[in-house]
Amino acid sequence: MLNTLIWGLDQPIAAPLIARLHDEGVFCVKKWIVGESESKTPFFLEREGVEIIEDKLELNFCQGDLDFPPTWLDEKIRHYFPVILQNFARQFFYDRLPVYEFMNIIQIWVRYYYTMLARNQIDAVIFADIPHEGGRSILYPMAQAMGIPTLMLVPSGPFGTFAYCFSIEDYGRFADVPMFRTPHPEESEIRQDYKKDLYYMKGKHAPKQRKTLQHRLRKLASPRAFIKRKKDVFESTLQKYGSIQEFLLKKVATCAMNYDEKKKYQANAMNCADKDVDFNCDYVYFPLHLQPEMTTDVLGGIYCDQLLAIEKLRAMLPPDWMIYVKENPKQTKRMRLDYFFKRLKLIPNVKYVDRSIDTYALMEHAKFVATITGTAGWEAISGGKNALIFGRIWYESFPGVFQYHEGLRLEDITSYVIDHDALEKALYRYLEKTVDAVYSPAVQEAMPAFDVKKNDERLEQFFRFITPYMEEHQPHAAGRERK
Repeated sequence: MLNTLIWGLDQPIAAPLIARLHDEGVFCVKKWIVGESESKTPFFLEREGVEIIEDKLELNFCQGDLDFPPTWLDEKIRHYFPVILQNFARQFFYDRLPVYEFMNIIQIWVRYYYTMLARNQIDAVIFADIPHEGGRSILYPMAQAMGIPTLMLVPSGPFGTFAYCFSIEDYGRFADVPMFRTPHPEESEIRQDYKKDLYYMKGKHAPKQRKTLQHRLRKLASPRAFIKRKKDVFESTLQKYGSIQEFLLKKVATCAMNYDEKKKYQANAMNCADKDVDFNCDYVYFPLHLQPEMTTDVLGGIYCDQLLAIEKLRAMLPPDWMIYVKENPKQTKRMRLDYFFKRLKLIPNVKYVDRSIDTYALMEHAKFVATITGTAGWEAISGGKNALIFGRIWYESFPGVFQYHEGLRLEDITSYVIDHDALEKALYRYLEKTVDAVYSPAVQEAMPAFDVKKNDERLEQFFRFITPYMEEHQPHAAGRERK
């Protein structure tokens, strides 16, 4: 039986099942890292035999008796540091720290997780998503380096399913994971057009609109609830800092800088935006990704630097071709400061098109679409347009998708014609390695009809299927010293 560390799966839709499988001996949950708010619920407070750990960013709980990891561990994970730095830099708690301080923080977390993994003889780590944000981005490469199997569940297309993989490198290829199910034929039918119905662009997930005075006053209709909510947030936030003084200094400084940066971003975006778009010229459409966001900051690899991808794209195009870049509708000033726009302007024949320009019109007239890991690539190929990708994404092995690499020729992309039947077959093969269930409340809430019992049954079937496979086929802690 695998001694397991679970990160996430802490919502009512999945947590009771994980606990039940632990009680029945499918796996042994030694550590369960859950959200701070979830850790206060009766479900987790009443758990026995499982150590519940709050998912925190601060280092206060990393102090004390920590083991020194072997020197080879640092050598194995150091190449992953750019991704780790990217994920720590996106957290407010670590906001604006210098790089040398980030290096100290990373090494403390490395010792903390090494101690946890080694002393508890952890045999497997299960993540409820591709590991990102702070500690998760460190735990993943450490487990990989120590030979500890990892399993990642990834909500991905089509809606209402999730994929699974044992490594980030295999995400998109899914060569290392077994087939779980036989999809219904209609599941792989693809409507041949660009536009898709995306749940994360609707309802509470839609791009935020400017709040009206009426909206702000509505919060005061229940003043006690409003005050309690603010008090809870303040107390939870304050616990992460050494003192009220530290909290206030950082909060005030950040608020002042945020105000200034927001104004600069709005001015830069307005000054750069161009409504003059020639749909008849030769161009590639590159819709920018929302950042910070896991799909870019982790699955994008070095191309979490989106401008690097645009620079690589520019180098492979004829001088007279254009690149039309459009901002993500959800983007804020984060990761769009002054030097982003200065660098963008230095790339020849790149036009930062106005947000009002229709994305599907840009897609339709483009020679092809370029993206890091965006949905735009899926929209493109399902409408018959080829896509160039720079990162890891669930559809990357489909017809019409080209992974960027040095030496890739433009004619390889432009001459390829997508066979729609082959595209549907590729989707079917992908669906064989997905689970037609959900474990995220955000996805569940967007589903018009949700069968709780059936969903639970499918989740249980998957975990009972995948756990023995990990035990039999995955490497076990090669070279890891047992404590």
